[in-house]
Amino acid sequence: MRTLTSITRSDGGMVNMSRLSRQSKIALMNAKASMAIEGMHLTVQEEKLLMDRASGKLKNSDFLARAREIAKNV
Repeated sequence: MRTLTSITRSDGGMVNMSRLSRQSKIALMNAKASMAIEGMHLTVQEEKLLMDRASGKLKNSDFLARAREIAKNV
């Protein structure tokens, strides 16, 4: 599986996506586009959480626990 590297934009709208597989990057971009059509957007914290899970930095149980914490604070 190939990995792609992209650069973090200075406006804070995109978090560095280095070390993600091409499929993971495409999946995240598609999910963000689908949400945008509905008028919803990810926060930087939510996007980082998703990318950490996609890159393997988080186990599923850790991901779910952190996602619940974010949801509680909305």
